[in-house]
Amino acid sequence: MDVNLSAHRAQAFNYLFDSVVVTDTTGIIIDWNCGSQQLYGYSKEEILGQSVSILHVPEDSASITELVISSVEQHGKWTGEIRFLHKDGTIGWVESMCVPLFDDEQQFIGALGINRDITKRVEDAQRVLNLACYDQLTQIPNRYLLMDRVKQTIERCKRMNTKFSLFYMDLDDFKNINDTYGHCQGDSVLIEAVTRLHKVIRESDTLARIGGDEFVLLLEDITDNNDISRMADILISALDKPFTINAQPVLLNCSIGIATFPDSGDDFDTLIKTADFAMYKSKRQGGATYRFG
Repeated sequence: MDVNLSAHRAQAFNYLFDSVVVTDTTGIIIDWNCGSQQLYGYSKEEILGQSVSILHVPEDSASITELVISSVEQHGKWTGEIRFLHKDGTIGWVESMCVPLFDDEQQFIGALGINRDITKRVEDAQRVLNLACYDQLTQIPNRYLLMDRVKQTIERCKRMNTKFSLFYMDLDDFKNINDTYGHCQGDSVLIEAVTRLHKVIRESDTLARIGGDEFVLLLEDITDNNDISRMADILISALDKPFTINAQPVLLNCSIGIATFPDSGDDFDTLIKTADFAMYKSKRQGGATYRFG
């Protein structure tokens, strides 16, 4: 009976839809099932004796190891969602559970991981998030995501007694481009404008599109008005080179209005309205300039 039960368990292990990976105490793979081969792409002969890190995205390996070890020590198991690396180099996502293995003397001898492919679920969730939070033309944050980030920045600045600025940017005479060359060409100009602006801002800054040709830059950790003015000049200069439409050079620039927390307001609505009003003052000055709110 015990022999039959063991045989049934071995058969079930091999034919589970989920991936089952068994490692020794050093993380070397000593067994795995057909589900693992389907998930990761390696045959059993190829994978046995390899480090389990071969299945992880390299930059994730250290954090995964730390998470698993600490959780197994504290709770006797680890569960989570992590990225995995397929043999062909593609990256996916798995829902994973890892438990320790012990011998008859309760000595730790290795670990067993059960992994279920959730790549489609993660990608579907990312698509929904992208639709909700990002501008579909330029792929930068939209008004909703900008609002969320500004509110978080306000709370952080209140705790640390620091400041930040919002730059409200409107492209000068953009309507003429749409009217003259059509909306497809106008869209190309918007994409190129975003590309140029991204080259001159920091990775920590948030550039959002909140209207047709209206953008807002969330600029943190710059409090001196001279530095703020310098950034405004950099943004204007980035758009100062001609854009090419139908092999023709077309000039375009932007008007900027600047609001600073907490001097210009202490909530999103007040700050954005102040920056918007300052931007219109720039427009009335002829554009390609900036004003403080």
